[in-house]
Amino acid sequence: MSARKLGARLGAVLTAALLLGGCAADPRVRAKSLEDENKQLARSVQAADQAVQGTASYLAEMQSPAKAGGAFSLYFTPETLERMATQAVPYRMQGREFNSKLKGEIIVERVTDFQFLSRNRLRCKAHLRGEKIKYTGSVPSFAKGQVKDFEQAVTKGAIADLEVRLELDGPHVIARAQATDIRLKAKRDSSAESRLQDEMNKKALRLPLVFDMTIQGQGAVPRRLLVTGNHVVVTYAP
Repeated sequence: MSARKLGARLGAVLTAALLLGGCAADPRVRAKSLEDENKQLARSVQAADQAVQGTASYLAEMQSPAKAGGAFSLYFTPETLERMATQAVPYRMQGREFNSKLKGEIIVERVTDFQFLSRNRLRCKAHLRGEKIKYTGSVPSFAKGQVKDFEQAVTKGAIADLEVRLELDGPHVIARAQATDIRLKAKRDSSAESRLQDEMNKKALRLPLVFDMTIQGQGAVPRRLLVTGNHVVVTYAP
C-alpha cells in the first residue's frame, strides 16, 4: 500500500472516530453549552450597543455643546479625578466600620488609577493603612499569632480595587462603590484579604458617597451624567 493511500485511509478512520465521538456525546450537554454561549454572546452585544449609544451621545455633545439653550458640560479626565481625590484625603474610618470587634482607624491615604468603564462605571485603587489597629474579640490561643499578623499587616497598609457606579440624583452625583479585590502590602494572606474585602463591602461601603455638583452663582443645574472611555461628562442646563 502506498504512503498516500495509507495516509488517506488513516484520515478517513480519524474522521469517522471524531464523528462517532460527537454523536456519542450527551445532546443535553451540547445543548446546555450552546445555550451558555448564546447568553454570553447576547451580553456582549448588549454591552457593545450601550457603549455605541454612549459614544454617539458624547460625540454629538462635543460637536455642539451649546445647542440646548444655554446648556454646557464639564469634562472630568482620570487625572482630574485623581487631583480632586487629593482634596478628600486622608479620609478616616473607624475600625468598627469594617468589623464590630476592630479597634482603631482605617485611613484612605490616596485614590489613584482611575479607569472609565461602560454603563456609567469607573474603576480606581484606594490606598489604605491602619492606625492603632487591634482586634478586641475573643480569640483561641492557637489563632492569636494569626490575629497579631493581621493587625500588623493592616497597619502597614493595603490596596483596594474599587468599582464605582455613578448616578445623578438632582444636583448630586451618587457613587456606589464595591471592593473587587484587596491586597495587603506587607504579608499576603488570601483568607484575611477576603474577610477584609467582605467586611468593607458589607459595612464601610454599604452607603453610597454623595457629591454636590451645584455650581455657585450659576442658574444651571446638572441634568445628565455620562461616563465615556475618556471622560466623566456632567451636563448642566437652566
